[in-house]
Amino acid sequence: MPQVSTIADWAPLVGVSFFTRLFSALRSTWVMVVVDNPLSWKLGFRGQNEQDDVEGPFYIAGPPSRQIDDGKAVLASPEHLKKYGPFLFVFDVKDAKGDPIPHATLDWWQADCDGGYYFASWTLRGKVTTDAHGRAEVLSIRPGDYGPPFMGGRLGKRSGHVHVNVEGVPGKHRGLTTQVYVCPNNRTAHMLEDLANYARPARPGNMATCWSLPAANAGEKYWDFPELPAEDVERASRIAWWNAKLKERGIDREIVAVGQQELKLTTF
Repeated sequence: MPQVSTIADWAPLVGVSFFTRLFSALRSTWVMVVVDNPLSWKLGFRGQNEQDDVEGPFYIAGPPSRQIDDGKAVLASPEHLKKYGPFLFVFDVKDAKGDPIPHATLDWWQADCDGGYYFASWTLRGKVTTDAHGRAEVLSIRPGDYGPPFMGGRLGKRSGHVHVNVEGVPGKHRGLTTQVYVCPNNRTAHMLEDLANYARPARPGNMATCWSLPAANAGEKYWDFPELPAEDVERASRIAWWNAKLKERGIDREIVAVGQQELKLTTF
């Protein structure tokens, strides 16, 4: 069980050393050139799990735990939560049979809502361990699209996503490197011109299903997501728990949207 932070430790802006950044850059070069080479996907070395995705060049090794409670973590700093609005991710980690995997580790990194990654600090980076039911709830912000558009369109841009490396039981489950996409109105078409599709087949199944909370967003749907149904009491209770924690922390914002995704690990 990882050490649990207190509420006062929410996503502190701790710097990343130069040597860690250098090592991570060299590692990412190897991953992009060898592991995530398009040929690796064509030959079947990658893509054995249908949720496999490219790692990308922005991973930094050795992120801290962001756990604040059992199966719960905070990735965004109070400043980001206030600026962009809190976004709750709920991930269920399961095996190929659909059984939950308790105490799986999620190593998470993402861009902010403007598409910016952070390399000098552990901002929007960290680890969380699933609870006894294989569930992880992560309070963060919406990952934004990024990259230069091509000929005035979306071609060349990356759809907003969070990166996750998932590890289950050592020696039993294969690790999963994936990306979970957040698209306006949950439209998979938003992903079809994603730049990463040139490196591996498109991954529309990796898109999270998201709902908005208009009451927390000046009465408007957030990112054109459908409104969370009133009968969804279980998900609403999770949101209420987090909103109470936000209030305790002195953050005068409530969760504007929630995204749900199931991650499946294969066995050796």
